[in-house]
Amino acid sequence: MWWFLYGLILGAGAMRLATWVQENNISVGWYVWLMAAISLLLGTLTVQHFFASYKELEPRAAWMGVLVMGLPALILAGVALFLICSS
Repeated sequence: MWWFLYGLILGAGAMRLATWVQENNISVGWYVWLMAAISLLLGTLTVQHFFASYKELEPRAAWMGVLVMGLPALILAGVALFLICSS
């Protein structure tokens, strides 16, 4: 159930972002969309890994996963957002 709601929220956010880009006539390259998709994938993987590791009573593995997968996701999202806003 939670993953369904997560998907609905992500879909609504992606639709709003695409609509905003079209309304403001912003030219976004394919590589920016690819970076955003990879960042979203890494972020989703990070959230899933964190909760699964905590449920298995492995808090150190959970936090290491946040560091190893979550940090690159945030960096990629920041670069993609910077490229979108600077267009």
